[in-house]
Amino acid sequence: MSSTLERPSKRRWLGCLQKLVIGFFVIAIGIIASLLIVIAIRQSGAKTQVAEMKQAIRDAGLPIDPDSLEMYRQELASDQQTKPWVDVIRRFRAESGYPDRVAGVPRVDVTTACQPLWAGEPWGERETARRFLDETGSLRDDLAEVLDEAGPIHTPMTYAGVDTIPPAADVAREIASILALTHLDAIDRGDINASVQSVRQLFALERTLQGELMVFPQLIRLGVFNVALEELRRVVQLGRLNADQIDSLLADLDRALPWDQAFRQAMIGERVVALTVFEDGTLPDGITREMLGMAGPRDQLETLRWYERFLALPTDDPVTFLRAAAEANADMESTLESANIWRRVETMTTAMTLPALRAIAVTVIRAEENTRLARLALVCQRFETERGRWPSSYDEVLAFAKEEMDLPRDAIVGIGPLPFGVKPDGSKLVLWGRRIEGFNVELPDEPPESYWPDTWRGLSPKQDDDDADLAANESDELGFDNELDMFDGSMGMNAADESSTVPDELRDPDVDPLDRHLRLIFHRDRPSESFYKWVLQPSK
Repeated sequence: MSSTLERPSKRRWLGCLQKLVIGFFVIAIGIIASLLIVIAIRQSGAKTQVAEMKQAIRDAGLPIDPDSLEMYRQELASDQQTKPWVDVIRRFRAESGYPDRVAGVPRVDVTTACQPLWAGEPWGERETARRFLDETGSLRDDLAEVLDEAGPIHTPMTYAGVDTIPPAADVAREIASILALTHLDAIDRGDINASVQSVRQLFALERTLQGELMVFPQLIRLGVFNVALEELRRVVQLGRLNADQIDSLLADLDRALPWDQAFRQAMIGERVVALTVFEDGTLPDGITREMLGMAGPRDQLETLRWYERFLALPTDDPVTFLRAAAEANADMESTLESANIWRRVETMTTAMTLPALRAIAVTVIRAEENTRLARLALVCQRFETERGRWPSSYDEVLAFAKEEMDLPRDAIVGIGPLPFGVKPDGSKLVLWGRRIEGFNVELPDEPPESYWPDTWRGLSPKQDDDDADLAANESDELGFDNELDMFDGSMGMNAADESSTVPDELRDPDVDPLDRHLRLIFHRDRPSESFYKWVLQPSK
C-alpha cells in the first residue's frame, strides 16, 4: 500500500523538478536573448554614431583611412624634392650596406662604445671619424643638396597599420648622426662656417619630417630637433658666431614645427591607425589580435570620442594645454580602470588604441621650452656682438628683441609664470630654463650644475669606480632615445648626476675652454639638468 502511494509522490516531485529546470532554462534564455537584444541595439546605435563622426571628420578635410591619410600627407609636404630625397634615404638603409660602413664610427646620438677623450691625450677616434667622413663625402654632398633650405618633403609611404613608419623617419637617426659628426669635426678643425652649416642642415632635416602624422614619426622628428638644438648649443657657447650667422640660426628656429601643430598632427594620424585597426585587422599576433577581432562599434565609438577630446584640448598657451592634457590623461586612466564589467566587455580594446597622451604632451612642450631658451641665447649673443656687453636685465633683452630683431615677447620668455633665468658670471652670461617633467613648469632659482666650458670650478675630486672610465657615448643619448623612452616612464635626460666621471685634468680652471669643450664632447660630462642651461661667452 505504501509503495503504491510513493509512486505518485515521486512522479509529482520529478514533474516539479522538470518544470523548474525548464523554467530555469526559459528564464536564462530570456535573459540572454534580452541581453543580446540590448547589445544589438546599443551596437546599432553606436554604429550609427560612428558613421556620423567619421563623416564629420571627412567633412573637416581630415584623414579617416589609409588612402585619405596618404592624401593628407601630400597636402602637408611638397613633392618637388621627393625623388632626390628618396634616393638619399635609400643609401642609408640596411640593404645599401650603410650599417657596415658606419660600424666602429663614433656616434653622438645613440649608445655606442668609443675611446674617451682625456685632457692632454690624443683622441684615438679622430682619424676613424675623419676617414669615415671622407669616404661618405659624395653621400654627404647629395644630402646637403637636398637639405639646402628644405621644407617638408613628401615620401610615398606603405601603410602597415600599427607598424607604419614613413621612409625618412626610418633612417632619421642615421642621417642626424652623420650630420652631428660632421659638425663636431668642423668644431675640431676650428671651421665655424662649416659648423654653422652642419647645424642648419640638422634643422633642415627636422623640416623634412614636418608633414608626418602619427605619434612615432613626430617623436622621431622631435629627436632630430633635439640633436639640432644640442649641436646649436655647442657652437653658440664658443662665442664665435657673427651677426649674420646668428640671424640665419634664428630663422631656422622660427621654421620649426609649432608645438600645437605637432600635437595635432600626431593625434590625427593616430586616430586613423586606431580606426583602421578595427576594420582591416592590421594587428599584432596573439591575444591582442583575438581581442581586437571581437571589437565592435561601441569600441570604435569610445575610441573616437577620446580622440575628439584630445584634438579639442586648448592650445592657447603651453601651460593651459599641459593642465588640460593632465586632466584628460587622468580622466582617461580613471575611466578605463573604473569601468564596470558591462562597459569593459563593450570597450575591451579601447585602451589598446589610445595614445600615450602624457608622453606626447610633455614632449612637445619640452621642445618648445628648449626652443625659446635657444632663441634667447642667440638674441643675447647678438646683443653682445653688437654692443660689446651682455644685457643688464631681462627687460633690456626683450626691448632689443622687439626693436632690433622684431621678435615677440613670447618667443624668448619661458613657459610658465616666470621668465627664463639670466645671471651674469664674470665675463659670461648664464641662461637656464625649466626641467619640464610630468606637468611641472616651475623655474629653478639658480642655474643647474653642468660641465660646459669654464663651469667646472669647485667640483669634488673624481671618484674611482667601475663607471669612471666609461666612454662618452655609453650614456650620451641626445634626442631619439629620450623621446622614445618617454613611453617607458622616462621624462628627461639621464637622471643620475655623473660628475664623478669628469677627469681631474679638466677641473683645472687654466684649461682652455675650447679644448675642454672639445675633449668632453664624447665624455659623460652632462647631468640631466644641464640640458636646460646655456653658458654664453664673449664674442671673439
